[in-house]
Parts: sequence; C-alpha cells; structure tokens
Amino acid sequence: MCSWCTPPKPRLSVLRSPVEVPPEARTNAVVTGATPGRTLRIRAARLPHGVPYGALPGAPFAATAACTYAELDRRARAVAAGLGGVLPPGSRVILAYRQGPDLAGAFYGCLYAGMVAVPYLPPAAEPAPPRGRGAGGRRLAENVRDGIVAAVDRVAPAAVLTAGDGWSALPVDRDRVPVLEADGDLVAGTPVRRLAAGWRPVGVLRDAEAYRRFVPGPPGDRGGGRMEPAFSHGDLLGVLQELHDACRIGVPDADLGWIASVHGMDDAVWRLLLPVHEGRAVWESSRDRDGHES
Repeated sequence: MCSWCTPPKPRLSVLRSPVEVPPEARTNAVVTGATPGRTLRIRAARLPHGVPYGALPGAPFAATAACTYAELDRRARAVAAGLGGVLPPGSRVILAYRQGPDLAGAFYGCLYAGMVAVPYLPPAAEPAPPRGRGAGGRRLAENVRDGIVAAVDRVAPAAVLTAGDGWSALPVDRDRVPVLEADGDLVAGTPVRRLAAGWRPVGVLRDAEAYRRFVPGPPGDRGGGRMEPAFSHGDLLGVLQELHDACRIGVPDADLGWIASVHGMDDAVWRLLLPVHEGRAVWESSRDRDGHES
C-alpha cells in the first residue's frame, strides 16, 4: 500500500490513536459533490472537526497544516466573498503563496467564487522569510521576483492574492493589478469570520474554468513561463478520481505525482485536493467527531 493510503502514525499531539478514517474514504465510490468546492462544503458539514491529511514527505499535514474542514471552509468562504465583491466570475487570480493553509483557503475560495485559480509557488529551495510583512519581501531572491513579474505578464490576472508573510512586497504594479492579502485572519483587511458569515453560494458549472497551471521559465528570464490548458471543475474531479483509483491499488507516491503532472496539475494542488476529495480525516485529541470535549 502506498504511503498516501496509509494513515499517519499517531506521533503528533493533535492525533487520536488509532487514526480514524471516515467510512466513505474506504469505499470504492467516494462521496463527492458536483464540484471540488461543493465536496469541501460536504466535508465541512459532515466532518467539521476532522483534519484532512495526506502523505507529504515527512509532514502529513503540510498541505493544510492541521486546518480542520470547518476552518478550511470558513477560509474559502471568506476569500470567495472578498473576491466576489470586486471581480466577476471567471476572472483569473494568481495565488502567490507558500504551501500551507493560506494557499488551501485561497484555492478553494477561488473555486467557491467561480474564479480561475493560478497558483504561483516559490522554488522548493527558497527559504521561508522571517515573520513580518516587509522583511520577507525585501529578501525574496531575484529569480522569485522575476518569476512573479513573468507570471503576471503571462497570466494577465484580474487580481493577485497573497499572504501577510512578506509576499505582500511582491514586485507587482498595483495600479495595473490589485494585490489582496488573504490569510486565516483577514481578507483585504476584513475579518475572515465576518466575510465567511455573509457569503452566499454562487452557481458554479462543472464545465466552467477552475484552475490553470503556470510553469515558470528559467531563473532570471522575465519573459519566460507558460500556461497549461485550463481545468474545468469537472476536469479536476476526473483527475482526482483517477488518483483515488490509483491509490486504492497501491500506486507509489511518485507515480501519483507523475499522473497529476501528465494531466498538467501542480504537485501542491493535487496533494491539497485529494485528501478532501477522499474524505480523509483525523480528529483533534481533545475532541470527538461531533466536536465534544473528551
């Protein structure tokens, strides 16, 4: 069995022992919605205190950093409300984030709002900046600066979403493209809980564009980079189901990544979406499935 399909060992303080996996994650037919966004809302309703997990190397929770389904849904609703107030559905939005819960909330927020998510991730070797909104941005490597400039030129986004961890100093002409900060606390300066409470679902069609992969060019090449063909919401579900089927027969993690790459999907994206698609979850040690203290 591949490590993706193997629940993480209960070595972290937030885990119960043994790890609990919902019945729907063990069946052949995964319980999903008509879109990936709808699937998250189903998970948040049924497993609000569950934490989605996946087998990122050495860190099962790295994709969402122990963010529960309810918290991920709240972040997504807030981002969707913030974007929906300034952009029409179908707008392209660059997500300039490091892998983690901020990227997860922003990606699902785009899906909720009917926007087209275009993640821009820093090179794997690029260290995280120190905390603080200015210092980290000043220390971004030149290739990262050039990369985001090229991404904006190639993608022609209606907005750029980023977190308040130094990426807010992105070299983007804000007179040309608005840059909005969105994390677990605020979206464009408004509290997440307030925005999430006011969000109302919009009609998102399965064949509407949902995601595009931007492949950066060589370091230092401001004119480099290319866009992969668009994924519709239905396309995303199709690839996720293919990955789920591969998991069930024990396909190794590296081959799962290859399958996703062949389809044109970022490694960070499938690792974020697949646990939610499958309904994978563990629970905080102090709470049960219903959120009651134990």
